Amino acid sequence: MLDQPLSNTSSSHLAAEAFAALPPIMQARLIQSQRVILIANNPSIDTAILKTLLQPTDMLVLFNDFIHADFFAHHPLAKDLPKLLFFRQIGDSKLNFGLPPRSNNVTAILDMTKQAPLGILFGNTAYQFPMPCDDPNPADDPITANRVLEIPEPLEKLLRSDEHCAVLSEQHKVVADYPIFADIHSSAPTSGFLLYRLLLSARLHIQQKQKAETLLSIVMLGFNNDDKT
Repeated sequence: MLDQPLSNTSSSHLAAEAFAALPPIMQARLIQSQRVILIANNPSIDTAILKTLLQPTDMLVLFNDFIHADFFAHHPLAKDLPKLLFFRQIGDSKLNFGLPPRSNNVTAILDMTKQAPLGILFGNTAYQFPMPCDDPNPADDPITANRVLEIPEPLEKLLRSDEHCAVLSEQHKVVADYPIFADIHSSAPTSGFLLYRLLLSARLHIQQKQKAETLLSIVMLGFNNDDKT
């Protein structure tokens, strides 16, 4: 669990910018939530852990081709919780991890939209609705019979919505101190670290705006370098 205050070098202006970087529908939900849980794609996280952890006042953050899609879309403990999905661009291609034509949870995402507020953040650029022919490395993620290859119309409308979607630069000011090497694409901050820093700053804005005595709690589940949570 990580729940530490923002450093003294962070400004109120940066906090306001971080909050504004969230999709508007998620800004409203973040203010109403008591806790945000960032859930990594760690295979050691099972649904028993989630059933013990989740509370009705939580907001969830899921990443790319996230785990336990059916649980988050349909289980009574999870389906009514607001969710922020983060999809990262694959290199300089038109593709995003976790969206068509790559492996995806599109069916579950559509179900999520019917249950609770849903926001989507894209890394660096908005979704470009690529086709399988736009995949420069199709062998990296072979197409299966049950793969959704195109975005269905209801989800397309959501992906084009300014209320539900926003683009977050991986070089946002909240990670200005992260070491970046121009010749190494993977030197950018991880998705989890980027969202953690963004939410740390955003919660400062909420605290200042509401003059709250209690900080929004931030929990990170499964972000480590082994198979333990």
